[in-house]
Amino acid sequence: MQITIQDILLSIEKNTNTNPTCMKVNTNTICQNITSMYQDIKQNTIFMLKDSDNADYYAQRANEMKPLLMITDAHSSKLNHLEFNMPIIYINNFPSVANNLVTLFYGKAIDGLKFIAVTGTNGKTTTSHMIGNLLTQLGKRVAIIGTLGVFDCNYEKMKFNHTTQTTPMYFEMGEITENFYNENYDYIVYEATSIALDQRRTDFIQNDLSVFTNFSPEHLEYHGTMNNYLKAKLRLNELSKSNLVNLDTTEYNPIVKDKWHFSNKQQAYYQYNVHNSHIDISIDGESFCVKPNFKGGHNYINLATSIFSLHKLGFATNDIIKASTIIEPPAHRFQIVEIEHYTVILDFAHTALAVRESINNALQYTESIGKKLNTMVTGIGLRGFDKMGMTVEELPEGVHKLMLAAEQVGYEDPKAITEFMIEHLPHSYKKNSVLKSYSRKEGIRGLLHATDKNNEVILLTGINEPQNYKGKKYDHDDQMYIKTLLQTDKS
Repeated sequence: MQITIQDILLSIEKNTNTNPTCMKVNTNTICQNITSMYQDIKQNTIFMLKDSDNADYYAQRANEMKPLLMITDAHSSKLNHLEFNMPIIYINNFPSVANNLVTLFYGKAIDGLKFIAVTGTNGKTTTSHMIGNLLTQLGKRVAIIGTLGVFDCNYEKMKFNHTTQTTPMYFEMGEITENFYNENYDYIVYEATSIALDQRRTDFIQNDLSVFTNFSPEHLEYHGTMNNYLKAKLRLNELSKSNLVNLDTTEYNPIVKDKWHFSNKQQAYYQYNVHNSHIDISIDGESFCVKPNFKGGHNYINLATSIFSLHKLGFATNDIIKASTIIEPPAHRFQIVEIEHYTVILDFAHTALAVRESINNALQYTESIGKKLNTMVTGIGLRGFDKMGMTVEELPEGVHKLMLAAEQVGYEDPKAITEFMIEHLPHSYKKNSVLKSYSRKEGIRGLLHATDKNNEVILLTGINEPQNYKGKKYDHDDQMYIKTLLQTDKS
């Protein structure tokens, strides 16, 4: 389908402040591409500019790339002092216009695929990947989109320029969808964050199923209140044909519309009970024992959720159960690795609830193998001191050696972060037995040297990825760093 500027003007006319007849542009011109990233402007591209403090800068950069025209919700007074050689259309509702244009450019692909969206405070990434991997085992061609990037049906990470972390922006999501539609995929499974839902980034998608995992304080620096945070989450229900709700999360109960939901605390159509090495699940009163190929109680909960999701979509129970004994969780989700005879658990837990669950699961694991647990807990500068306080205040007892470290500090003082965490530790932790450091690398090095590899296991929580320090990114990977440390010690 060839899309002209006239098609675009008709699609957005309800939200247009500019009189299109005043523009010096041929409305019969064919548009080849649309983007909100000025770096992606090519020949015959439409550029959409979202209003921000840097709108004038982005507009100037876009002008240098010579798009067919620019569409923006920035006020004309912000840009009229600049000289442009591109036509500009001023609009009054960026999300509505963006969603209309995504549908115009990518509607066939969107209609040709099935979508599963996962939301919740914790577990989005693991649940999305498990749903996707189960579907792959059941013979479907599936793409997975989220925090770890974009994965194809061979579970290989793909490269898409400028993709935002977790839920892609409007036109990026459209481009990704079209790519997989052209490759004859069946499903896209994606993480739907509260911020993306609030910004209406995926309003153009009608999900076949939305999955609601849990709900606890998070992203309040963006939403302001828990009520706003919840309201953003619940928007996903409006965008979905069906949903699967964790009945134990009372905040989600208002969107329950049928009996097909799950719990481990009450009578429900789907029920689960997590043990050290297996999960007991019940589907409409029929019992099954699932023995996963990995460890971690929170991983088991996410697997149970994924099993229930596929059952609600109509897949056969026995086929799902069989597939669930084959798949693995995504990397760094309670991933147990052996490095030079050290046993290390890599877990991406970085909220108070997730860190607590991770430590409790690691304590169960180390007890089962007769070892003690050494743990690193980090204060994340980019997420604020209130979250650091909640994280350490709720640390469970039983950790043998605790390392407190600062990471992803941004422009915060690393020393202030670590000292703040020490001040907020529970009384059960003797302060003179707690280790401290001022970076993720320093924390790993210190905990590694303090660990008896024959009798102790290391749990590394936090954000195991490139570190943000004063606005710059520095490459980092826990597993590679530990290997480098140990090789250096040998030499």
